[in-house]
Amino acid sequence: MIIDLQNVSYIYNKGTPLEKVVLKNINLKITENSVIYIIGKTGSGKTTLLYLIDFLIKPTSGIILVDNQNPYENPHKFRRKIGFAFQFPEKQFFSETVKDELMFSLVNFNIENINERINLIKEILDIDDEMLEKNPFSLSGGEQRRVAIASVIAHDPELLILDEPTASLDYITEKRIIEFLKEWTKMHKKSLVIVTHDIEKFESIPGQVYTLNNGEISRGGCFGF
Repeated sequence: MIIDLQNVSYIYNKGTPLEKVVLKNINLKITENSVIYIIGKTGSGKTTLLYLIDFLIKPTSGIILVDNQNPYENPHKFRRKIGFAFQFPEKQFFSETVKDELMFSLVNFNIENINERINLIKEILDIDDEMLEKNPFSLSGGEQRRVAIASVIAHDPELLILDEPTASLDYITEKRIIEFLKEWTKMHKKSLVIVTHDIEKFESIPGQVYTLNNGEISRGGCFGF
């Protein structure tokens, strides 16, 4: 899967006194088997850019293509190939148990062998049967982060988007997640986009760095090579 943003801009509250230009003429291509880091100050437009990549919002101007197709004509089809974990895990939870959180995308995207898939995800992110029955809102911050990532990889997406995946984690949980991401990038046709303020933590995962500043994007050097 190739996602291509061409001269994309985004304006909040366009045409009102609260109008704010968040992104300006963004050109960014996400190819297969790529790792992209997006860095920038708070308020630079990083999270808005992730929403556009996941087709949660439409650009004010410019074009977004997925494999040369318009993803907004059938977003469900293309979102099937994407997993997006928000910066604050509790904002993406809506089920009463961890198991139901994992089940949601599996059912929504008609994934076969659901039990086998859940067992695999449990092993990958160290989620035991006891945690499966817990309410996700009752978990610790590190546990919530693991469950959030587990829920968005359950349907086996091609692109994984993570917004500050190591924020507020203890050392053990942080190391576990980074090791998982290293393995993710080694799999066939898997791509990774990470927004982070702590890029040095990912030095073992080589990738291309982009910087957002005042809504404009610039390509930096390669990281971790």
